[in-house]
This record gives sequence, C-alpha cells and structure tokens, in this order.
Amino acid sequence: MDTLYSMASPHSRRRTTGAFGNNKPRDIKRDFTRREPAPVDPTPREPNLPDKLIAFAQPILQQAGGNHTAAKGAMNVAILIWNAAIEGEAKIAEAKTRLASLPGATAEQVDELVATMVARKAELYPEEKMLVTNFILKFNHKQGAQFRVSAVNINPEGIKKADLPDMVKVTA
Repeated sequence: MDTLYSMASPHSRRRTTGAFGNNKPRDIKRDFTRREPAPVDPTPREPNLPDKLIAFAQPILQQAGGNHTAAKGAMNVAILIWNAAIEGEAKIAEAKTRLASLPGATAEQVDELVATMVARKAELYPEEKMLVTNFILKFNHKQGAQFRVSAVNINPEGIKKADLPDMVKVTA
C-alpha cells in the first residue's frame, strides 16, 4: 500500500498525538453544576405591530368567525384601511372605492366600515406611522395561528426633511 493517504487503523494511531492518538488519561475539566436560570423581566412588553394590527382588526375578524379564508380577507380589509388612515384622505377615498367594488358591498356599508375603522385607528394608535407592505397569516392545527408583518416607517423618528434652497440655474 503505497498511497499518500491511508485509512486509520489501531497501528497508525500509536504514532499520532492528540485527542485520538494519546492513550494517557486526562482530568475531566468540565463543570457539571447547573447554571442559574436567566432572570425573567416581570414588566409587560410593549405590543409590536402584529399585536396592534390584530387589536385594530378585531371587529372585522369577529365577523369572519372560524373561517380561515374569511380571516385572511378580513386582515386584507383591515390593513387596507390601516394604511389609508396613515396616508390621508386621498388614500381613504381610494380604499372606499376599492372596497365598494367587492361583490355584495354597498356604498353605505363601505362608508360606515371605513369611518368606524379610521376612528378606531385614531383612538387606539394615533402615533403609529408604520405602513404594512406585506403580511402572512398561517393557520396550523398544532400551533394555532401565526401572523407576521412586514412594514415601513413613513415618519422615522429623528429624521426630518432638509430645508433646501431653490436650485439656481447656472449657465456656462
């Protein structure tokens, strides 16, 4: 056997040093005592955006009942109104026309729903400026429902628009 690499065997291990080749007993230096558990912070955490959206959409979600497809549709409607309430009157009008185009919706129902939900947004979370860009609502028999949200802050704290002077046209 004249190869560069050979398989490990008990005979070749006698010449090696290290963890597998050294047959001298070593002291066990591992500490087997149990660590103290990390302290749990008793203060309640501030609700994150998915928590806020679920609280905001609660009246619409109750109408969906236990139907998963209806719950996803209800969250679509709630997020449409949430984003419109943040962006202003023009987007609220767009949301109304979009909701009125749904089958079975009347203009009176849409006006009442949008007015109620915009007022609810102003009452519950008036300072929230996160626009929802995407959401995932999954239902699992073992874990229940999972709700993940992607959002963009349209008014980040500490960042202001710079007051730039009018640009002067320079001719060469």
